[in-house]
Amino acid sequence: MNMIAPKAPSDAAPVRVDLDFARALGLGDLDGATACFAKDGCLITPDLTAVRGRERIRPVLAQLIASGVEVLVDGGHLIDGGEVSLVRERWRIRTGREGSRVEQVCDTTLVMQPVEGRWKLIIAAPWGWGDGRV
Repeated sequence: MNMIAPKAPSDAAPVRVDLDFARALGLGDLDGATACFAKDGCLITPDLTAVRGRERIRPVLAQLIASGVEVLVDGGHLIDGGEVSLVRERWRIRTGREGSRVEQVCDTTLVMQPVEGRWKLIIAAPWGWGDGRV
């Protein structure tokens, strides 16, 4: 991944949030995946619905975990804005069980910021954001 070191005060590099999120989903760790979001974070679903707030995001993540989701991060780029970072990555999102797996290759967009003592997802659009209707 091409990345510029963050200038914001934090011990954890912002790029770790995406990997932590992907890992937590794959392990079925709902608490860990949910904790990657800021309290007022936003998740953009495949149908471009903006789900706002960690408590509303949690059930969506639970559905993903129940579907057997696996996220493979193929690399990307980080733009460091100081207090906020923008990440564009290529994700392979697999759902379903053996024999009925479906894989999507997505251009993922993430906005991350140090809040609550560590870098968190402010906006996550794992499936991209389509034509900008969000």
